[in-house]
Amino acid sequence: MRSDAWVRAVQYPVLFILCGAGLGILVLHVAEITSHPLAVRTGVERIQVPLGHFFSGVDDLHLFTQNLLLLDQYVSEAPLSFPIATQLLGLVFWMLLLVGVWLLTFLNRNAFLVGAALLILLLTVSGINGLNIGAVGSNSGFVLALLFLLLPAALIHFFGESLSAGRRALILFGSGTICLGVLIYFSSVPNPTLLFSENGSLMALVIAGGFLVYIGNVFLTGLYLFLARLNAGVGIKIAWHFAIISGLYLVLMGLMLLALTGSLNGWFPLPPFQLLVLLVGIVGYPVTLHKIRNSPQVFGAPWVGELFYLTGFAICLWVLLKGMATANTPMVDFLNHLFVYSQLGFGLLFVLYVWVNFSGIINSGKEIDKIVYRPPFFPFFHLRLGGAMSLLIFLVYADGIIAVQFGTASTQLSADYYYASKRPVEATVLYENAFEQYRRNDKALLAAAHLYLEQNQPTLALNTLIRSFEENPRVTDILLLSQLMDKRQRTNEAIYYLEQGLRRFPDNPYLSVNLALIYQRMNRPQDALHLLRGLEETNPAQALNVLALEIEEDQLGEIGDFSAFPLKQQVNLLASFNAREIPAPGSLSLDTLTQARNLVNRALLRNQVTAGVAPGSEAAVRVLIENLPEGETLTLAEEESIRESRLLLEFRADAINELVKRLNGMAFRFSGNAGYYHAFAGWVLSREGDFEKAAIEWKQAALKGFSQFTTAHLPFLYFGGMEEEARFIAGTQQLAFPDWMVFDSEGALLTNETVTFFRIRADLLKMLGDELMPAMEKLENETLRQYLAREILLKKGHWLEAEERRELLAIATASQTLSTEEKSFLEAYEKNILDESASESSPANAVRPGNAYLTPVVLAGLDTLEDDEDRYRHLQEASQFNKDPLLWIELVRYCRIIGLDHYASNNLAIMAGWIGQEELTWLQLEYL
Repeated sequence: MRSDAWVRAVQYPVLFILCGAGLGILVLHVAEITSHPLAVRTGVERIQVPLGHFFSGVDDLHLFTQNLLLLDQYVSEAPLSFPIATQLLGLVFWMLLLVGVWLLTFLNRNAFLVGAALLILLLTVSGINGLNIGAVGSNSGFVLALLFLLLPAALIHFFGESLSAGRRALILFGSGTICLGVLIYFSSVPNPTLLFSENGSLMALVIAGGFLVYIGNVFLTGLYLFLARLNAGVGIKIAWHFAIISGLYLVLMGLMLLALTGSLNGWFPLPPFQLLVLLVGIVGYPVTLHKIRNSPQVFGAPWVGELFYLTGFAICLWVLLKGMATANTPMVDFLNHLFVYSQLGFGLLFVLYVWVNFSGIINSGKEIDKIVYRPPFFPFFHLRLGGAMSLLIFLVYADGIIAVQFGTASTQLSADYYYASKRPVEATVLYENAFEQYRRNDKALLAAAHLYLEQNQPTLALNTLIRSFEENPRVTDILLLSQLMDKRQRTNEAIYYLEQGLRRFPDNPYLSVNLALIYQRMNRPQDALHLLRGLEETNPAQALNVLALEIEEDQLGEIGDFSAFPLKQQVNLLASFNAREIPAPGSLSLDTLTQARNLVNRALLRNQVTAGVAPGSEAAVRVLIENLPEGETLTLAEEESIRESRLLLEFRADAINELVKRLNGMAFRFSGNAGYYHAFAGWVLSREGDFEKAAIEWKQAALKGFSQFTTAHLPFLYFGGMEEEARFIAGTQQLAFPDWMVFDSEGALLTNETVTFFRIRADLLKMLGDELMPAMEKLENETLRQYLAREILLKKGHWLEAEERRELLAIATASQTLSTEEKSFLEAYEKNILDESASESSPANAVRPGNAYLTPVVLAGLDTLEDDEDRYRHLQEASQFNKDPLLWIELVRYCRIIGLDHYASNNLAIMAGWIGQEELTWLQLEYL
């Protein structure tokens, strides 16, 4: 391969690395990417929503459940660590260093000696002995590096001058690669590649600092050369242009210096120095080419100087990128200070250099750019010397802070190594030392606090964050501090730190969102809404929380297109519609739910099943809910949330049998909320008219701590056989019996029409057919008669003749308490279920199955089953709830049909407990 081909083979990767580093810096700056991640943690606020209500004939009984409002909170997470990227970056720098060593061999003797000395200096500060080769702190690593890097370069320079560029590259790159392998192989430390990369960053920082000093005057030099070429053959007064632009640039650098020393106090917006480094570095490349062509150099081929510049620029940008990506503030500040010092010092000297040497010919229009390095009066060497002296002056003016920054950067690199190596004790000590050395350190105390939390030392973490707030407050630190305070029930202190943070960082969305959430929990919803609405820029968390608070405070206005809202907001809107008992304008798909532990999934499921699922999709949703927790280990609260959503699905599907069974299971499994589940079951059984079972559930609810009894609950306890429990609950919960329940001096209930109505209802499920119409005759109040007529049709209509059914239907549909839909349902029920002339297929389509208390539906369902054993199981399930005599006689009949005579006898014995012997004999003679 020819020498120019080898040059290109090295030059192109260097250019690629350079461009990659520059692009990375731009992305980090423009996108504001940081290694201090803020996660959005979604929480919930539970709101009570009505699930159903029914009219008992005299009162309304309401049933409530909870829907979930989603709220977002910002959470400070542990600083990110990039061990793989750091190791790759270390390898990239090592290759760039080998490029530099290769280029050293093309310098003349004196320059090579200076370069060799600099290489020894770099290896000295590289921390290469930290690899502990042979022994702890041994110099073996340093010696190996000299043998594999400097010795081959010296041999080539002194004895192999005839070697081509390609052979030199093969020797040095091969030797350098072997050196790296040997160092890593013989190292005795954990993760030696990571340690080598972190320590190598310090060597790269020295090179980056040298590069920044080198380009101290290139921007103004580039400006002068550009103006001189434009003016060639023209002769305009470019001196004014140069003076104004260079003056403005130096003023900018002066302002940046004041900002660095804390004298500017942020009153003037300044460009980020990272972008200025990119700009000046790019300008410096043509300036370097011009200097190579127009002044003597210490190398022969021009490409050597070009590649030296590109390599130095690439190392500088990669170091800057690493400092930004890992939040190594001391490293970034070191480069910032050095950049500003060198630009000011060398820039001032270059302006003086130009005016002293070329003020007389600057406007002449001649090719003065070619003699910029051959001045008549003030040598260029003096410019370099004066610039170096100016640099020292600025260092003294800034109290030599760059020495502290350099040392702190080294400490923090070591801390990053231990942090990535999962050695928290060492990392914590080093991070705290880094903050002690240099207080303007954004990462040190935050990382230390997270490490303390990882070691289960929250008090030390809290003290560390308080110190950070006092000495170097940062948004991420304040967020973590307030979270720890809030977790320890020190809510007022959490509010204090967030409010003080907002004074320092006005309108910060992260602080505002978290403060608003605490306001909301402290019953200050208006303050929370005012704070969130006052933000200049909205974000998803702010929009979600505003919506949740408006729903909770009943301040929600028109919403527009429901489908246009993000998913979390749609979940909250569903809760709002459920709370207001209005149909949602849209529904959310449940097909995407795959993770039971995902809070958004659980909230979506809960709110959607509360609103109701599409008719006919209940079976698919049941399967989805059952399969949702598979493969996941759920907490008790997560499991309860999923299973409670299944309860709501069964309730909406009117699957009373399954619902009551599951409610009993929930009360047993989740004893902390057993009172609610017993009350839920009591409400359902009360609605179905099963006073006996309802009373048992209401009693259990009271024993388990349910405290939301009302006057309307007491009759179900009393007439369900729990008279003493009804009095006890009335006394303990300070309730009065309804006005129509009047007791005499001995505590006996006085009879009136309403009492008669409730006694009839309590016995309705057990009644025979000849008791139904006489029961109606006992009532004169139209409301009570209409209610009882409806109950008889729904639950006992199979006992009645067609004329009796029509009579009861006319009474029931005259009720003002029934909606049009309920009246239409009753008419369809009478026609399709009770009318014997209806088609055989109609019973299955009239109502949804699963309610054992609708005895006509249960009996009609027998005709849809072909197998006698299926009919038996069908009746057996219904008999667990319903005590209708005909249903039980049918059960006895099918017991005998399938050969279970023993069970038939047992069932007859059970029936004797609520039916007289004569009636039981008649039933057997009539139906068996």
